[in-house]
Amino acid sequence: MSLRENIITELKDKIETDSKNIENYMNLANYYADEGSYNSAIEIYEKALEIKPDYFLALSNAGCMHYLKHSYIDAIKYFKKAKEVNPTNYISYFNLGNVYAEIDNFEASFDNYNTALKYCSDKSEVYNALGTLFQDVENYDEAIRYFNLSIDENNLNSETYVSIAVVYQKKGDNKEALLNLQRAWELNKNDITVILCLANAYASVKEYAKAKYFYKEVLKLDSQNYSALVCNAIVCSETNENDEAISNLRYAIEIKPEQINAYVLLANILVEEKRYEEAMILYKTALKIEPDNVKVVLFVANTYLLMENFENSVKHYRKAMKLAPKDNEIKLIYLDMMDKYIKSIKKEDYEE
Repeated sequence: MSLRENIITELKDKIETDSKNIENYMNLANYYADEGSYNSAIEIYEKALEIKPDYFLALSNAGCMHYLKHSYIDAIKYFKKAKEVNPTNYISYFNLGNVYAEIDNFEASFDNYNTALKYCSDKSEVYNALGTLFQDVENYDEAIRYFNLSIDENNLNSETYVSIAVVYQKKGDNKEALLNLQRAWELNKNDITVILCLANAYASVKEYAKAKYFYKEVLKLDSQNYSALVCNAIVCSETNENDEAISNLRYAIEIKPEQINAYVLLANILVEEKRYEEAMILYKTALKIEPDNVKVVLFVANTYLLMENFENSVKHYRKAMKLAPKDNEIKLIYLDMMDKYIKSIKKEDYEE
């Protein structure tokens, strides 16, 4: 019997021994919740509620399980019941705000978050949620205001600095974005997500040396980090360090052979080096994974064109046109390629 089975059996035995003890049910339900077995957790929370229908924690936790399952109507039902049981506990309003945000009901979400603010002592979590709410509707000034309020409440949360940095990036203010990402990194120098965001921010403003430094910091912490390998390869290709880029991408393919990004980026570099046959193998591998990826089909078409294989180039432009029938640019390229293809056939006939 596995460790998990032993724990579950022990918790179930406690319920059988004392079937009226609500904490026994809660312990089992919480165990299921922690391992992501949401349906099992809900079933046990409901048994706890049969014993005590107004048990706030069971109502709240059951609502959270439905939220994580994306069963938003049921989540709202449980959170509202929890609110009725304890109308001054901020968590019910906060949870309702989260659900309404997920279903794009801005007003209901905003109202519940604001009510949550009335009842909570540490408001930083709610301010963060409000910042995200306004970010989602592209009201970036309000998003920044709420994230700053969160920082005023708690200036040691690196995630808030990352969130506000993302908003500044969307506003095109890379200077403020970098400042906030630096603050996040200073708070937690081992947070891979923060370091990746900082590296990406430096790459976006073409400060490639700093970007490479932080990508390598990620790889020190996690040598198999796919995103860091791929992004560092992109920076290396921008700085004409193709050998390092190729090495990173080949390793990325070993780590996640089911992901197409590394195949395509590596193929693009090989095309630049006029290693067309090698590139074509990589593009075609990517298409086996995602047969209808228009960009990859176009890369194949372009590579055949560079190889002066007009017939296969036309074939793949035609496929791209079928996949993206409203893309007029592809249509124009296709017509141009057809013209070149026809001319190449006529030339072959003439030479014969």
